[in-house]
Amino acid sequence: MKSNLFYLVLFLLPLSIFGNSFNTSINSHNACVNGKLKKTILVDGFTREYIIHVPVIYDHSIQVPLVFMLHGTGGSGDDFYENHGWKELSEKENFIVVYPSALRYRIFTDGENKTITKWNTSPDAEWVFQAGETGADDIKFLRRIIEEMKQDYKIDAKRIYLNGFSNGGAMASKCAVEMSDVLAAVAENAASFYIDTVYIPKRKLPVLFQVGNKDYGPGNIGPEIPLIYLDTLLSQAGIPIQNGKHFRIANNHIRNFNLQSSYTIVGDTNQVVVATYLPKNPGPGTGYEFKFILVKALAHAYPNGENHFFDAPKVHWNWMQKFMLENTVATKDEKNEALELVSFYPNPSQNKIQFDTMTEWNIMNLNGESIKKGFGNEIDISNLPPAIYFLKMENKLRKLIKN
Repeated sequence: MKSNLFYLVLFLLPLSIFGNSFNTSINSHNACVNGKLKKTILVDGFTREYIIHVPVIYDHSIQVPLVFMLHGTGGSGDDFYENHGWKELSEKENFIVVYPSALRYRIFTDGENKTITKWNTSPDAEWVFQAGETGADDIKFLRRIIEEMKQDYKIDAKRIYLNGFSNGGAMASKCAVEMSDVLAAVAENAASFYIDTVYIPKRKLPVLFQVGNKDYGPGNIGPEIPLIYLDTLLSQAGIPIQNGKHFRIANNHIRNFNLQSSYTIVGDTNQVVVATYLPKNPGPGTGYEFKFILVKALAHAYPNGENHFFDAPKVHWNWMQKFMLENTVATKDEKNEALELVSFYPNPSQNKIQFDTMTEWNIMNLNGESIKKGFGNEIDISNLPPAIYFLKMENKLRKLIKN
C-alpha cells in the first residue's frame, strides 16, 4: 500500500511544472478572490491603501462596471466598506466596488489645528494644510487604482463611476473636473465645490449632488428646511440658511459644466425633491445633466435605506448606470474663458496680495459680508486676522487664505 506521502507528492508534482507562471496567473486576475480584498500601492512615495469588493457572481470573461466610494473626513475605506450599502448592492447588480483611503494630515479648520484623514481637495476647500504639510496627489492615486483594476479584472472602461460623501463628496467634485475623461458619471454627497471659480472639465459629464435638509456639516445642528423651499434656495443668493450653500453649489455646477440656469423640480416634499439642470449644448450619445437632490430628515450622513429611509446606493446606481463614457473634451472657447480671469498671488499670504492687472476687488468673510473693498493691482491684508476669506473680482469669488 502506498503511503499518504506518496499521494501528496503525486498531487503536488504537476503544479511544479507551471513554476511561477501559474501563481502569476492566479494573482493577475485574482481568480480565487471574491468578497473583500485589501490592496496597497506606492504613489509618489506614499503607500496608499484601497479595498475592493468583488461580487460572488463575478465572471472574469464578462466586462463589469467599477464604482468608487470615497469616505469623509476622519474616515477610511474600511469604514465605508462595512457601513454604507454598496457591497450589498454590487452582489445584486454585478459590479465591483473600490473603497480608497485618504491620507492623514495636520490641517487647520474651524479655527483649530487637527490631525485627521482628508482628501486633498485644495484649493477648493474650507480648510488648509498646516505649515510644512504637503498634500498628496489624490487624482493620481485614483487613476492608478483604475489602471490596476483594469489589469486585474474585466472592467468596462466606459462604465466607471465615482461616489463620495462629505470631504469625499468635495473630492468627487474635483474628480468630476480632473477625471471626467475616465469617469462616466459622478455623485457628490453633502459637499461639493466650495469656492466660486471657473474649472474646465476634461469633458462635461453627468453629476448628481445630494444633501439633507438638516445637514449643517459634521457635528452641527440646525432647523429642518421644508423641502418646498428648494426653488428659493437654488434661485436666490445670500440666503443665510446653511450659509447659502445650495445656491452656490448649484451655480458652481452651472458655470463649470455649461448648464442652463433654469431647472425643473419634481418629487414629494414629504420625502425627496429633485431639481434637474440640462446642458446648454448637449453632447452626443447619452449627453449629461446635473441633479440636485434635497432629502427630508437627513443630517450629515450617507443614507443607505437602513440608517435612513432614503436608499442612496440604490438611487445613485439606478441613475449612474444610465450613462456611459463619451469621448468629448473642453472646447477652445471654454479654455479661453478660464485664461481671461484675473489672477492674484501669493495665496496664502501674510501681508499683501497682487493682481496681474488693475481690477475692482472685495474681500468678504465666509458669510458673504464685505470686510474691505477697493480698486487697484494690490491689497494690503496685514491687518486681517488669519482665516479663510472670499475675494470677489469680476463677479467671481475666489478663496483667499490669510496666514
